[in-house]
Amino acid sequence: MERPVRTLESGFFVAGYEVRTSLALEQDPQTARIPPLWQKIESGALELLIPKRRAKGKPFVVYYHYDGEQGPFSVLLGYQVMGQDDVPPGLSGLNVPGGQYLMFSVPSARPGSVKEAWQQIRAYFQQPGAPQRAYTFDYEVYENTQRVSLFVSIR
Repeated sequence: MERPVRTLESGFFVAGYEVRTSLALEQDPQTARIPPLWQKIESGALELLIPKRRAKGKPFVVYYHYDGEQGPFSVLLGYQVMGQDDVPPGLSGLNVPGGQYLMFSVPSARPGSVKEAWQQIRAYFQQPGAPQRAYTFDYEVYENTQRVSLFVSIR
């Protein structure tokens, strides 16, 4: 994983599937709630439901509604759209506000690589002098099969 880059990002809107989970639930394959969302994405069904995708149809994963550092959080996996009017019935929509982020680049879109990157990111923020996480909105952009950009909100 490359050194993070401090960036100011604009807000955007995402439509897709939403769940509430925690790190503890995601550590156990029997209770993990995010992999089933990916199965829905990989089937292509969500692309058909959201014809007005933006950002060249790249999948986004947004983490939000954090209940502290170790508590539960919400996840929305989907595609960027113009706004609420582009969210089909049965799906969730989320306005991700702009703000200060650290962007981390992962040279692979494999689930194991992204999971390992998040472990490294959590360790990065434990270091002395590291910026403070905001725990507002964090997100992943699946640029292609060779690269994922992870944006972590900072104060």
